[in-house]
Amino acid sequence: MTLDVFEAVDREKSDRILWEWANQFEDVPSDLATDLQREVFDRLDAAERIYYLSELGDEAIHDWGGVHSDFHEFVLIDRSAGQITLLVAADD
Repeated sequence: MTLDVFEAVDREKSDRILWEWANQFEDVPSDLATDLQREVFDRLDAAERIYYLSELGDEAIHDWGGVHSDFHEFVLIDRSAGQITLLVAADD
């Protein structure tokens, strides 16, 4: 995997992707929404840069990869805190 498979995205796009994924079947319960806000969306707020893994094609899918209907991977860079976060959202 190389850097060119990641797309720079803004906060709004990353929020939309993740909320659509989280609410794909029904709205998440309020306690889960609170956890998602703290663990996911607050990190997105703090990130100076957000990169989204683009579609890698069928040759990149593991034998068991088809069990996921959705898979999202982001790299969040927060220079002020000196942190890089790998954020993976999958319906596993």
